Amino acid sequence: MLISEGARSEDVFFILSGAVRITIFSADGKEVTFRDQPVGSFFGDLAAIDGGRRSTSAIVVEDGEMLVVRASDFRACVFGTPEAAEWFAAHLSCQVRLLTERVLELSTLNVRSRLHCQLLRLAAVAGVQENAALITPFPTHELLATMIGTHREAVTRELSWLASTGLVEQGRRQLRVVNVEKLAGLVRGRQAADPMLPPA
Repeated sequence: MLISEGARSEDVFFILSGAVRITIFSADGKEVTFRDQPVGSFFGDLAAIDGGRRSTSAIVVEDGEMLVVRASDFRACVFGTPEAAEWFAAHLSCQVRLLTERVLELSTLNVRSRLHCQLLRLAAVAGVQENAALITPFPTHELLATMIGTHREAVTRELSWLASTGLVEQGRRQLRVVNVEKLAGLVRGRQAADPMLPPA
């Protein structure tokens, strides 16, 4: 545990190697995963800017090295020039858009469509080539469940169905999305009348 939700600390962490998971736990212990931070990314900037308590927890999931920057130094960097301030504003805008997207999904989509959305995000990060993407390492079914607000069995069931239709191919610690556009079409509802799509 690098950062604990509710803690009073303001350092900003830059990931030089390894990986960190940003998550939060409800009062009854249920985990909600927001994202895995890759090499080259940073986190902890909100507390550095407003001085508030940590809004999420950060957990190391792959050993590595961190560059720790004091809040005062981080603020001096991002507000020191108009270009840096513009870059940071764009970063915050991106985070707001992503969170808005997640709230909309949780509020309006069923579990199946939420999983499809998450697979599309993972495919985009992995890189789409010729309408296909290889996601590796692929998250565990339990981790995917914490990302979309459901349980592991529902994720396993839906991935099995996607594999049976040929939309994905599952392997050891990897998943290949065979047809990214068709998967996106399921989310958009363009194939609601497709007979191979089971009832929600």
